[in-house]
Amino acid sequence: MATGQNRTEQPGKAVKEAPGKSAPPPPPPEKPSPDDCCGSGCVRCVWDVYYEDLEEYEKLYGNGGGSDGVDSSSSKASS
Repeated sequence: MATGQNRTEQPGKAVKEAPGKSAPPPPPPEKPSPDDCCGSGCVRCVWDVYYEDLEEYEKLYGNGGGSDGVDSSSSKASS
């Protein structure tokens, strides 16, 4: 049996809609809750870890991998 490009749905077989697309990326890192930070100026604050993880996530899965969206979920004001 030859495998062609025209595939029809077969019972028990998953048919990919768009060839070349992989599984969706994992969810982004979870933002810490306000209670997660003790406010004492720790060297490795939960917010430091979060933003490092978010930056890595954006590099791997972000829109184009650029640094423009790294702090997109933060509340930093842009002038």
